[in-house]
Amino acid sequence: MAQNLIMRQMDERQTNQEARLLLWSPKMDILASAMDNGDVCLFRLQWHRVWAAPSHEDATCTALSWRPDGKLLAAGYSSGLLSVRHIESKESIHTEQLDAEITCISWHDRPPGYASKDEGMYAPLGDFNWDLMSKLPSLDKIYSYSETGEEELLDCRKLDDSTAVTILLVGTKTGSIYVLISGFLMVARLSVADLISSPCELVSVVLASNLKTFSCVVKHEENPRMVLIDCPIVSTCQAELSVLATKYNLIQGTIKYMEDTIKRISESWENILLEMDTKLDSYARPNQPGTVAADLMELLLFGTFTPELEFFLLKDMTDKGLKRMGKSIELSYSNIQRLVIRYLHPVCQCLHFQLGELVGLARASHRFAVIGVTEEIVLEALQASAKFWSKAVELQQVIDESMKNFKLFFRWLYTEILRKEGGEVPEELKKTTQQDVLFIAEFIRRFEAKPDDQDKKADSHVYLEKVGQYLKEDDLQQPPDNSHNVWNQLLEENPELCKVPFILPVNSRTSAVKEFNILSAAVNKIFNGMNMDMTNETCLKTKLEFLPESLHDAHSTREEQCDESSDDLPPVLQTAQRVEGDLLQAGVSWDRHKILYWEMEHSQDAAENGPDSSLRGTWLTTQPNTVIVDFSFYTKDILSVLLETGLQQTLVQLPLQQLSGSLQLLPLFSQGLMDLRENSIVEVGGRASCRELDNIRACSFAVSGPRKVSVLLFMNRKRQRIYDMEVEEEEDEDEAFNSSVLSGSTEQTSHY
Repeated sequence: MAQNLIMRQMDERQTNQEARLLLWSPKMDILASAMDNGDVCLFRLQWHRVWAAPSHEDATCTALSWRPDGKLLAAGYSSGLLSVRHIESKESIHTEQLDAEITCISWHDRPPGYASKDEGMYAPLGDFNWDLMSKLPSLDKIYSYSETGEEELLDCRKLDDSTAVTILLVGTKTGSIYVLISGFLMVARLSVADLISSPCELVSVVLASNLKTFSCVVKHEENPRMVLIDCPIVSTCQAELSVLATKYNLIQGTIKYMEDTIKRISESWENILLEMDTKLDSYARPNQPGTVAADLMELLLFGTFTPELEFFLLKDMTDKGLKRMGKSIELSYSNIQRLVIRYLHPVCQCLHFQLGELVGLARASHRFAVIGVTEEIVLEALQASAKFWSKAVELQQVIDESMKNFKLFFRWLYTEILRKEGGEVPEELKKTTQQDVLFIAEFIRRFEAKPDDQDKKADSHVYLEKVGQYLKEDDLQQPPDNSHNVWNQLLEENPELCKVPFILPVNSRTSAVKEFNILSAAVNKIFNGMNMDMTNETCLKTKLEFLPESLHDAHSTREEQCDESSDDLPPVLQTAQRVEGDLLQAGVSWDRHKILYWEMEHSQDAAENGPDSSLRGTWLTTQPNTVIVDFSFYTKDILSVLLETGLQQTLVQLPLQQLSGSLQLLPLFSQGLMDLRENSIVEVGGRASCRELDNIRACSFAVSGPRKVSVLLFMNRKRQRIYDMEVEEEEDEDEAFNSSVLSGSTEQTSHY
């Protein structure tokens, strides 16, 4: 076959695992690959691996889609999990569990010219979200050294820094479409299966520029259908959804920061727990409950040691060991105190501010209640936020008290050991006030077992250390004594005050972790109400159905025309859809012999009219003994098609503008193959659009018009070859020799 399409082979490599999906980033030379073992990997153009995300519960990755700016990658799995990852990290920044296996994903920008008369009303919300509130210090640099002594402050309360509004569509095997604003906030579910009154599987779905029309390719028992549906949720409420998506980004990012802070506090507390268990428990466990407290109290009041206590302090603890432990515990408490004051309190303030602002939005019930956000639900979350903040303050007070008690306790024991050994007690340790003695006595009393615990061995730290109980999900075993608190006394004397909405009820038995779990559930409840089934609000506009009989005839024709070399390319449903500006383009093939190409224009002025006379299509056909291996949109003007004749494969860059005269109006509803004009894939663009590929037999490929590259996946699904798609003719001639040498070397290996 004559050719004039100039391409340059850039590289060819082999991976350890078989690749199932390939997708180029729209903005960078980065290739996303879904591997056979379920991993998702990112590779640079030179095959340097950026990261590899392991499979989720041994599920396989079934769909990939980049956000239009190329910074986030959405991956769908056979388990129904949707995972969104940043290009710089393999860790998921957001996940959603859907009802069934994910089969397709598409991610769209909101059209830049899309205007809403209500959008200006919420514009100020984006101006002072971060200027009004102080930024939070990075948790990754808690113990980092800074020459200036100041901590680096970052906008780490956001899931993502992008301010652009995007729409993520996810299709499942049960025929459902999930709509997520900005990739995080799920706002609607549509059931295509219910609309067409037939079970089906989503193969491909995109959203037209009017933010209303969904173009879907579905299948049921290998019977493909093209379906257009209209759902007004995104177009009519796009201003409110944009604001809520921004709030969701901030609030969920804040919750994540809060969760990480609590985790860091728990890790710091564990150090204290281990230090105390190794020493104090070794003395407490062999004795009966109450013996430890009695021995220490006798030492405090009379200055006498029991034999057991003397052996423990002088042999097990020693003065140096006690001094070291005291410093270690004091350091750990200081770290916890720093985390609470420097990290936990500011994030509580930030979350409370964001929820308070959301209350104001929810009071516009005629705008937000219709999409599932009500004032009552937001007020519940606001109250839960205030309760957690109050519990954080209580935790800080307990830490202050514990630091004071532990410091006095260990200083007293250290002094007694020195006196027992006949050593000289430093002058600063001799100064002990009556108040210090009372503190020590109260601290020793906590070693006593509770009445209901007399019959069982209890861990000593339960009665000695009071901070750890706030970091567990259970209720507090030693709640604070608030009997002398003036505010609590006022509430007890005037119970009617507890009914005032802005006065928080006192719950002294809940831990900080339990209050955080309540807060997290209350926040999730706000946005979970938005995930509504909008099927009843959706109308079916177009359904083109291809009957199995027609497909069987087409398959028979294909088998007659194709030679035996293509037996390992069985008929399969292939689709490609793209949206750019007001133009929606799509192609579908089910027999590797024809492509049904259609396009539809949607101007915003005519958005209310729906898809009617603008839907036009034509057939793209192959020559005898030629099959379609794969096809994909290179740009809105070029459709890339990979053909195979015998063992020779040819890449065709089909110019779609040449089809304008062949496009015919499509019916809104049809069954069976349509009688449309046919266009030969090879002849549309002529020799200038074709390029025969040397020493390769590919099973699929991925192209990127913005990056001007393509990658072909060999039949073994492990070997991949990358081409530069737009090479100057002079450059192609200069590299002809190198290409021939490379081709000669590859001839010695299998092109499968």
